[in-house]
Formats: sequence, structure tokens, C-alpha cells
Amino acid sequence: VCTASGRGGRRQQWTLTLKSLRAEDSGRYTCRVFNTAGEINATYRVDVVQRLRSKPVLTGTHPVNTTVEMGGTTSLQCKVRSDVRPVVQWLKRVEPGSERHHNATLDVGGQRFVVLPAGDVWSRPDGSFLNKLVIARARAEDAGMYICLGANTMGYSFRSAFLTVQPDPSRHPAPPSPRPGGSLPWPVIVGIPAGAFFIVGSVLLWLCQSRKPKACPSVALPAAGARLPAAPRPGAAHGAARAAAAAPPALPPRAGARALEQGPHAGPGRIRGVGADVLHTHTHTHVEGKVHQHHYTYYQC
Repeated sequence: VCTASGRGGRRQQWTLTLKSLRAEDSGRYTCRVFNTAGEINATYRVDVVQRLRSKPVLTGTHPVNTTVEMGGTTSLQCKVRSDVRPVVQWLKRVEPGSERHHNATLDVGGQRFVVLPAGDVWSRPDGSFLNKLVIARARAEDAGMYICLGANTMGYSFRSAFLTVQPDPSRHPAPPSPRPGGSLPWPVIVGIPAGAFFIVGSVLLWLCQSRKPKACPSVALPAAGARLPAAPRPGAAHGAARAAAAAPPALPPRAGARALEQGPHAGPGRIRGVGADVLHTHTHTHVEGKVHQHHYTYYQC
């Protein structure tokens, strides 16, 4: 395209169109414009190269996962290597259920993405191209997966990264920390209930044991006429003799029962009815070492 302007601000433009270019079409092309007042010219260089047979490649580690606070500013970078200047485009994945908030989406790998405004692409000395996506005043809806896509006439390559937006700490104050001594360590929390259960169980066990009936100890009486190994206490013989003289004559156990069974036929003054009988055995020892055993039966009318 060759453009020239003359007196009065009039501008004219001439275009040279080259089709089906070959390598020999490379060279310098000059546009000359002249009139009666003079001549001007402009020279252009055209290079015809072979068609590229490789797609662009994303190099380095970019883009990388990034975290930003609410309202902050961050950026995602993308480095593309290509033989010719590529097209670098940023895409953001559309979360399920939010498709209606976007006018147009693009399907990449079975997922829906929205195309973000493209930025400038910088050429680097090593032959690569760099593009940066700047996110200012980050909001919660800016979080998600981003894709850097580099493309040329032979294809495209892409790489993804995630952006995390942290909530503003001033809007969500942290809960107050517990005061010193306000909480107990977990061994104490576990030990107190365990100790209480142990004490209650011990008390219940003691109550059960104390309510059981105690067996009366059995005393074996020595046989009549047997000698005792221990010597009698002083005065025991006289007390035993007096007790024997005062006691009524002993009756055999069954004899007392038969006497009670006689009822009114026993004559006046006899026992007519018996409620219960009690048999009492008394044993004492004489000075000579002899043991006497007396049986007493008490009747209750």
C-alpha cells in the first residue's frame, strides 16, 4: 500500500497485490509518486518463506497457579515459541450453571470457555513470544481455570493454570481466640468422666456386697465327758454348780413335744396349746475338767 497527499490535504492511496508468491518473488518493491511539482518514493522489502510445518510450542513453566487477595492485582504469563509471530489468546473456563452469563463460549477439550480480551505480544531475543494477562481488582468470580492458547497456521498449543482469590480478611474477621485457661487439655477432658464412672461403679459394688446376708459362724461343742485343753477360770465351778441347781430338770427334745401334744387330757394346770418351742443347750465345765451339757426347752403358749 502506497499513500501520498498533495496540496489542499488531498490524499491518494495505491495498492499492489501479489498472489501465489514464490521464493523468487522476494525483494524490494518501490512506490514512486510524481507530478509537475516533483517526485516522492517509498521502498518496501518482501520476504517469501516456505510454509511452516510445525505448530507453536509453549515453553517454560508459565502459566503457573496463582493466588491473589480480594481486590488485589496479579498476572498470568505465557511464553510461546514459533517460527512466525503467533496469535496468543487467553481463555477462562465457564463454571457449570453460569453459561447464561456469557454471550459466546468456546469448546476446548470438552469444556466450555469464554474468550478474554487479547493483550500485546512481545517478541524476545531468543525467538519466543511473551504475553501477559493482568487481573486488576480481583473478585470472587475471577477465580477458576485459565488457558493460554498459542496458534499459527499449522495448529495451536495451550496450557492451563488456576487462579485462587482469597476473601478479604477485613470483611470476614477471624473468630476470637480462646482466653488462656478457657479450655482444658484433652487428657483432662477424657480422664474426668472415666474417673466419675469408676467411683460410681465402686460405690455400687460396695452396696451390693454389704446387702448380702452374713453366714453365722458355727461353733463345735465338745462331746460330753471330754476334757478341755484350757484351764477353767477361777470361780467358774461354783457359778456353774449354782446354775445347775437352779435350772429345772432337762427333758428330751421329743418328750417336750409329746407333752404338749396331750392337750386337755393332761389334767388341770397343764399346758393346753403351744405356739412354738425353743431348745437351748448350756454347757459348763467343772474344776475336775469334766464337761456337762444341759438342754432347756422353753414353751410359748
